[in-house]
Amino acid sequence: MLYWIIIAATVLLSVMAGLVFLKQLRSGLSTTALHDTFNWGLYIQGFFYLSAMAGGILVFVAVATLFEIEAVRRLVEIGAAVSLSCLICAGALIGADLGKPFRGMKILTGKNFASPMTWDFFMLPLCGVLNIVFLLGIIPASGVLKIVWSILCLVAALAYVMIHTLFFLSRVGAGFRSQPFLGLDTLAQSLWGGMALMTLIAVATGIREHNLAGILLILTILALIPIAGSYIVSLTSTGSEVNSKIIFLDTFILLILIATQIVSPQNAFLPALASVLILVAVFLEKSHLMRQYQMSPTVPFPYSQFDEVPSYKPTAAEWMLVLGSLGACVWLSSGIIYLKTLVGGG
Repeated sequence: MLYWIIIAATVLLSVMAGLVFLKQLRSGLSTTALHDTFNWGLYIQGFFYLSAMAGGILVFVAVATLFEIEAVRRLVEIGAAVSLSCLICAGALIGADLGKPFRGMKILTGKNFASPMTWDFFMLPLCGVLNIVFLLGIIPASGVLKIVWSILCLVAALAYVMIHTLFFLSRVGAGFRSQPFLGLDTLAQSLWGGMALMTLIAVATGIREHNLAGILLILTILALIPIAGSYIVSLTSTGSEVNSKIIFLDTFILLILIATQIVSPQNAFLPALASVLILVAVFLEKSHLMRQYQMSPTVPFPYSQFDEVPSYKPTAAEWMLVLGSLGACVWLSSGIIYLKTLVGGG
């Protein structure tokens, strides 16, 4: 009963988001809070977030398939469906950010291969196709084809995630000097968020044959390293700022996972709680990055010191579209899994 309530709620949320998007198509991007300083908003943040989830989960699926980890086979199949859904919804958010989705064809046909955005439009469908091939059952449990597919998945997923680092760095004057840990941070956040989502799914479906909390602990440490390094750099440099609240949240998650390993390794509630907090932390991190790298003064110094500090507050329409996309991930994943079950049963 609870399952169908969740599905109905997410479908309703997506329908409302669709109506908001239709209104945006008619009235244009004036419904958003974007302006000259912030030309990337909540849509791009949602795109980065869903892309990170999709890439992180696809890495998990590829590794588990490559090393034939049968204990997580059911979780891998669910993960492929969730990854595909995240990719679809990420593409939808890019369409919303473009104002008109069909403008994306100009990126594909523009042949500007120096643009990371162009590569994004190629890598997103590639990752989607790899997921579909797996879900169709074309990839055998062993053999050369399985190895080739797994390696291709790893390369595609990692390339797709790291393109987002290039997307940022190619558009800020300071480049790597503004955030020397950004590449590792982007990768760590993707793996961390993807594994957190897989942990939540495992808890919800009762899959507990493996120590997911231990993996989360390792990835939490990996995620803390670049953000802590960035914070230290920001203390001695004006080129980058790190939100200390995010560090505190990440540290709190680390303490929860350490307590889980020491006190109750079989506990399901604490890893689930940590996973929810991780998903929130990754979302906040994407928000901070998206805003931080656009806050450069439009007037050269020393006159820019008199400019007002720019601010960005997403409109209700933007929030509705992003929340609707997240809701679509839920019912779309469930639908893909259900169709796979029907086909498999047939």
